[in-house]
Amino acid sequence: MRGVTAGQVITLLKSKPSVFREGPYPEVNGDWKFNLKGLAAGKVIELTVALKNHHDSPMSVLVTVWID
Repeated sequence: MRGVTAGQVITLLKSKPSVFREGPYPEVNGDWKFNLKGLAAGKVIELTVALKNHHDSPMSVLVTVWID
């Protein structure tokens, strides 16, 4: 994952200083998507995450990761 660990992703998702860069917004298929940016293990990381439509599947999917 471009040198980003699962722990860094979890840290970013749980971090209060992380900021929404885009979204959350609804997709046509009922999912919700957002970009979240923050600091984890000394790296500035941005995630794109899709929250699946809860009627179809109660999960989320990490779409992509950027490192600044």
